[in-house]
Amino acid sequence: MTTESKQRLKNILLLVACTASVLCLIVLFFFRTSIFTKALSAAVSILMPFIYGLVIAYLLRPVCLFFERVIMQIFCRRADRRQKAAGLVRMISITLSLVVMFAAIALLALAIVPELISSITRIASRIPSAVDAFEKWLQGLDKGSYAHEVVVAIQDSVDTITQRLQSFLQEDLLPAAQSALTNMTSSFMGILSVLKNFGLGCIISAYLLGSWERFVHQAALIVYAVFPPKAADWIRKESSLTNRMFNGFIHGKLLDSLIVGILCFVFVYITNMPYALLISVIVGVTNVIPFFGPYLGAIPSALLILTISPVKCLVFVIFIIILQQVDGNLLGPMILGDRVGLSGIWILFSILVFSSLWGLPGMIVGVPLFAVIYDLIRGIVFGLLERRGRSDMTQDYRARYPRQKQEKFQKPSVMLKKKSGKHTGKS
Repeated sequence: MTTESKQRLKNILLLVACTASVLCLIVLFFFRTSIFTKALSAAVSILMPFIYGLVIAYLLRPVCLFFERVIMQIFCRRADRRQKAAGLVRMISITLSLVVMFAAIALLALAIVPELISSITRIASRIPSAVDAFEKWLQGLDKGSYAHEVVVAIQDSVDTITQRLQSFLQEDLLPAAQSALTNMTSSFMGILSVLKNFGLGCIISAYLLGSWERFVHQAALIVYAVFPPKAADWIRKESSLTNRMFNGFIHGKLLDSLIVGILCFVFVYITNMPYALLISVIVGVTNVIPFFGPYLGAIPSALLILTISPVKCLVFVIFIIILQQVDGNLLGPMILGDRVGLSGIWILFSILVFSSLWGLPGMIVGVPLFAVIYDLIRGIVFGLLERRGRSDMTQDYRARYPRQKQEKFQKPSVMLKKKSGKHTGKS
């Protein structure tokens, strides 16, 4: 067997192995068996502190870099001083970032939990008066030209719904909220495990933030040591794309949702609407979820206000519609730009698919994750078309849809390029 034949056989076996691995991952991803689920659960349980640390470090990295830039500009303007004080400045920036995180968690806990309990209590106490007003309205209808049987049927239905709702609020929801807090303090092992993972995660995140560039460089060394040059270049390119997608989308969405929550609180507080803080938190938190978030936050908030004043509820709904239009057409594009480059149908598809797989976290990370998958498929398709001599189709696509954000990644996947010239590895 010649050297060329051996190389061809090696490439075929490598392609078969990669294809089989991808198919196995797809099967495990969508059709998880109990064996793999248990193994995955055990691995996740062991690595949970590192998962906490990685998530915390990824979310706090922009904050840490912001503090680092500010401190450098104030105290270390000369280049020689910056090099000497780089380690100290990084340590101070990490400390300040963790302090900001703990302060935000404490403020949210102190603001939301008491407000939530008091809101539920006030709603439950207002139900009897609302029912009396509705019954007086029904009695007025009964004296008119309406059929007595219809009024009696409506009144019976309202009585049943009211009793069940009041029973749910007083006997189920409120005690459940209070018992949840009690169980968190009484269940020592459960809260100890959460605190242990979170505390270790904070320590691990500090190490990750302190040596972030070094860890990234080490990962690049491992990739180029294990994989062939073209495969390593492809992994580096797609990893860079994934980081840009997630970093830009998640941090931009968090900032956008914070601004939306603040604007909502200002309006609700100025107009003297009830449950101002609780409603603002609901609107801001649900705004993190693309597409469905504004509706998920507006509906329960409007129902809360409706229990107090229908007029204020109508004003709130109009304000939310205006706020979401401003956010979708002005505020969101200014902060996020077109980070993912997906059309509305693909955003809806990604939310539905990943929410069914991972629940609420899937609704949040599904859009940037699917954007990465979309770019991978696009690169493979374009690469195959160019290998088959149909580059005219790719050029026609780019000419028809020049505004697609994906067009800035013009190079197809390097794994599918022809062997022509030396590849530089630049993304």
